[in-house]
Amino acid sequence: MEQQPFFNVCFSDHMNDHYGWATSHPLKEHLKLTDNQIAEYQDSLIAHIRYVYEAAAFIGIGGAVIQDHDQSKFGEDEFFAYAKHHKGGGAPEEFSKAWLHHIHNNPHHWNYWLFADGHSPKGTTVENGAVYMPIRYSMEMVADWMGASKAYTGDWDMMKWLFENMPRIRLHSKTADDVRGLLDSLGYADVVYGQRWAHEIE
Repeated sequence: MEQQPFFNVCFSDHMNDHYGWATSHPLKEHLKLTDNQIAEYQDSLIAHIRYVYEAAAFIGIGGAVIQDHDQSKFGEDEFFAYAKHHKGGGAPEEFSKAWLHHIHNNPHHWNYWLFADGHSPKGTTVENGAVYMPIRYSMEMVADWMGASKAYTGDWDMMKWLFENMPRIRLHSKTADDVRGLLDSLGYADVVYGQRWAHEIE
């Protein structure tokens, strides 16, 4: 898969500015982060986003559609806790808050579409505790899974991750069909037909 040039237009001019901001931010001292930890996490995050762009292009969505992918991770609500957590650095409470902020502000995560304890507005079509996830976001979600696999394991193949994680992922039935169809088209028939989503187990 070829790297998409759109990424370079969006990010390359801003990374030095972001590094300068991060290394002088009060949260750096609060979480006892080093400049090296900040640089390592920023590089890792950029690599992940590059791979997501490549995966998105491969499955049929362009860079302009996902130009805001994971941008919240560069903000203070997420960046520093993620940097501390990166490579097992600790600060679990801070990371939990950052993770909640992330999934509730990024609709490419399946968790974004859940209603806690079934509390949803009257008239909302909810199945399995979730509303339908538009195909644009479910495609980005799969691209995110692929990009994470490549960034963190060095391999595009996410078969093992899918088998381990599908049982905890809760989706509206139509979203589940969309994602299964996409995974099948990518060569994951074994996991599509050999594993179940959370709502199919209960």
